[in-house]
Amino acid sequence: MPPELLALVAHHCRRINAYLARAQHLQTLHGDDMRQWQRLVLYALTDALAHNHLLVGTLAAYLQRQDLAPDLLRRYLQSPDTDRYITREAVEHLDGLTGAVPEEAAEPVWTAIGRRIARDGG
Repeated sequence: MPPELLALVAHHCRRINAYLARAQHLQTLHGDDMRQWQRLVLYALTDALAHNHLLVGTLAAYLQRQDLAPDLLRRYLQSPDTDRYITREAVEHLDGLTGAVPEEAAEPVWTAIGRRIARDGG
């Protein structure tokens, strides 16, 4: 198993868990203010969702680069549309994890974050 993939999963799982814990904890902070609670819990949950989506897309992009059969990738993703997950950000993230050199003059943010995850091990 490539260590950068293990680091990727560990990094995003920590972030996702932190956002989910925050969503649960907001009840104790804002349980009496429905509007404030709704706003903050949805922010926390959508942040967790964004990290999950990026994690899945980055892993799927890796498998795609490893020439995994497209039908098998669709089955793993449980989706007929792999582009739903393999976004530009996911590819940039994978580039950072694998040490690819970006085509742009300025390194994309997710590429830099991927490099940091690979360097620090998560």
